[in-house]
Amino acid sequence: MLSMDMIFILPWALFALLGILIVLGVPIAMALVLTATSIIFLDPRLTFWIMFQRMYNGMDSFVLLAVPLFLLAGNLMNAAQITDRLITLCMRLVGHVRGALAHVNVLVSMLFAGVSGSSTADSAGIGTVLIPAMKREGYPVNFSVAVTAASSVMGIIIPPSINMIIWGALTNTSIAGLFLGGIIPGLMIGMAQLGLNMLFVRKYDVPVRKRASMAELMSSGKDGLLAAGIPIVIIGGIISGIVTPTEAAVIAVLYALALGFVVYRELSLHQVFAASTDTVKLCSLSLFSLVGASIFGYLISFYQIPPKLMEGVSISDPIVLLLIMTAVMLLIGTFMDSLPAMAIMAPIFYPLAMSAGVNPVQFGVIGVMALGMGLVTPPYGLCLMISAKIGGIPLLQALGMTMIYLAIMLAVIVLLIFFPDLILAIPRLIAPDFV
Repeated sequence: MLSMDMIFILPWALFALLGILIVLGVPIAMALVLTATSIIFLDPRLTFWIMFQRMYNGMDSFVLLAVPLFLLAGNLMNAAQITDRLITLCMRLVGHVRGALAHVNVLVSMLFAGVSGSSTADSAGIGTVLIPAMKREGYPVNFSVAVTAASSVMGIIIPPSINMIIWGALTNTSIAGLFLGGIIPGLMIGMAQLGLNMLFVRKYDVPVRKRASMAELMSSGKDGLLAAGIPIVIIGGIISGIVTPTEAAVIAVLYALALGFVVYRELSLHQVFAASTDTVKLCSLSLFSLVGASIFGYLISFYQIPPKLMEGVSISDPIVLLLIMTAVMLLIGTFMDSLPAMAIMAPIFYPLAMSAGVNPVQFGVIGVMALGMGLVTPPYGLCLMISAKIGGIPLLQALGMTMIYLAIMLAVIVLLIFFPDLILAIPRLIAPDFV
């Protein structure tokens, strides 16, 4: 028989043990599984069969098949040198402006985000090309790394977004609605980062190129538009109901293979195998974290932690609730990958948000953005780590500059909280059934 003291202690031991394991350096996925296993072992009301069942249910989702497929599409795009073509297009569009490479960094991230759906793929694919190029042209290395890391965060906002697919699967929110809701926030962040670039590059001695000719723009435009057509096909297919998000991801892979083999002829079978191997490695890490988070999320629900946390506290104002949620998610995202963090935080805040009258699409977009900022904030900060490694500098050397760009992103999130129509305008106009 479980004593009352144990009933009280176990829910909070769940978070305490997870925190200890993370501090000790245990990988997040293993920490989640070990924590859940320990608590189940101590609570006679639970059995290990429940753990295996919930872990299986966490992955038994047709929608989640879209995650490895979108990652594969992004890796194939990199292998087929689509990234280089997007960079050439953006360079010819803004090459005559001071600080062109910094602007290209942001613009390509906006385009590539609609192809790969992954911020880490963005920072690795674009950073490998642009950070060395910016260093050669005289940009400070910390600035080059900061721009690359901060702009790559748009990979989780501009559709198709892997994080939005997972959020939709976790909360039963329309993925099409989340995709459409992410368009204006993604553009707002991109425009704000371009404005910051213009402020910084005035004090750097960097070259200014001559304006590209119409012939050059036309030749680059053809290649760039072929790549940029992928998100249009994906979103159009999902909204029209012709395909599901997973089927759209299959189309993205086939489209990337067609561009690589038939149109550009830059892709080989060896590169396809290498891209597939990289996809499996990255996807296994992410989805195993999601498996661990599934049983962790079940325990959160079993111990009724959300109502206990909010016991005696009534937050009926959606703005106040979203501000609190954003602050908590920013903190969690600093220490944990966004996917397991999502699986833990969504069950806690989703019922509270619905009871306060928050639109599910607004809640999802803001949640994804808040957790996504953790990709560029230490100690986790995966995108910042990748960019700093490419730039050959310590992560902390680029942190100060990166924080300035993140402040802009935080300001956008606050605007989205106070003005939900910035998220909901496009979904309501194009697909009102999804909101």
